[in-house]
Formats: sequence, C-alpha cells, structure tokens
Amino acid sequence: MDYLCALSWRLLCKLPSRKKTTRKAEQAEAKRVEQATKSALGQMVLQTNAVDNWVTHLSRGEKFRSEPILTVELESMWLQNRPILFIGSIRDIATQDQSHYTISIESSLYGSFEHMFNTELQLSLIAEKERIDNFLIKHPDLFKNSGFNNGVAVVAQIKAVRTTYISGAEDAREDVKIGDGKLVDILYTGNVLF
Repeated sequence: MDYLCALSWRLLCKLPSRKKTTRKAEQAEAKRVEQATKSALGQMVLQTNAVDNWVTHLSRGEKFRSEPILTVELESMWLQNRPILFIGSIRDIATQDQSHYTISIESSLYGSFEHMFNTELQLSLIAEKERIDNFLIKHPDLFKNSGFNNGVAVVAQIKAVRTTYISGAEDAREDVKIGDGKLVDILYTGNVLF
C-alpha cells in the first residue's frame, strides 16, 4: 500500500511538469508557425511586387487614425500599376460566373496593431473558382472557432474604390471603403498577427 501511495504521489508531482512541458512545446510550435507564415508572406510580396506599406502611409504616423479616410486617399495608394497586400479575413464568397467567385475580404485584428482606422476597409475581388475551392479544401477549419482562425493575406490588383454606408451605433452612418479588383494571390495566415 505504501508503494502505491508513493507512486501516486510521484505521478502527481510530475503532472505540473508535464503541463509545463506541453505548454512550452505548444508555444514553440506557435512561434514556428508564426515565423513560417511571415516568411511565406514576405516571399509572396516579393514574387508579386505588391505594395505593402500603404497602411503606414494611410495612418499618417498615428497609431489610431480617428478621422475618416477619403476615397481619394485610397485611390492614390490602391490604384497603381502594382498590386497591394491586404491582411484581413474572408467575409464572404459568392459565385460570379461559371469559373469565378467574388471573394469579400475585410480588414481585421490580424492586420496590424501598429495602425488602426476608424473607417472600415474591405476588398471585393474576382477570383478563379478552382483556386478558391483548392484553398478552402486545404484549410477546412477556416471558418470554425467563431472566426478566430480565419486570417488571410491577399495580393490584389485594385481597379476601383467605392464607398458604402452601414448603420452604426445610435443610428450613426459609418463609411466602408471597398476596393474592387482581382485576386493575384492568397495566403492562409490563421491567427498570426502582423
């Protein structure tokens, strides 16, 4: 009986150590995934020659820009000969025609904690069905966990910028700026923050 008590005590004492080891392993894996995702994002930007600094310019050096973003500001940054990098999450996917979807991407917390805007930014992109279907097959858990794991980075060639309005708090009207264009590339970023 004393042997069983000693053995039980020994196992109980090691339990927190096992939890600590598991937590360290999970943290190491999360760090590895973060580094691999950021590296893949860097490669995507290089391969597509995407503009990846428009958020910094749009912020005007402020961490939180409270004044509205004008359409003309986005036009000067998004309507270029080069595509843009946009980090956010998939809001919706709809059939455009037999071989294309329209994919809606909205800015999200994954994008940047360094620069935030009072104006909501979105993209509405035409994408090949086959490409998006393969992407969804490769990432079947994209829309699970209440959207806390659905971050994506897209490279898009924007053709037009438009404004729509939604009702906000206390019946206030809020601007939503939408860039219409074509998907150039997409990368699953999960819950990695940039």
